[in-house]
Amino acid sequence: MEITIGNKTYPMRATMRGWRKFEKNTGVKVTEVDATDITLIPELIFYFVQEGCIAQGMKFTMEVDEWLGEIEVTDLPILVDAMTEVMGGSKDKKKGKTKAKSR
Repeated sequence: MEITIGNKTYPMRATMRGWRKFEKNTGVKVTEVDATDITLIPELIFYFVQEGCIAQGMKFTMEVDEWLGEIEVTDLPILVDAMTEVMGGSKDKKKGKTKAKSR
């Protein structure tokens, strides 16, 4: 699975290592991620993008704060859909690439 933020496409891979990194760095269980703190969704995706890049041998040197700076509030529905799909959620939506609006 891939996600496009701005004009750059990143691979995503939901691994247990990415899950653990998220929980270790935020102090929040993945199972508790919901709309009460909407910034957690893009942060979880950050760790899944790191894992996707590792799996594909791509360099990904962005820090969480820089990643969050690339994401606009209007991108949030796209991120929620991407997170649902990469974690094995609803198959009703089209598989493959998920794009956030170009800036």
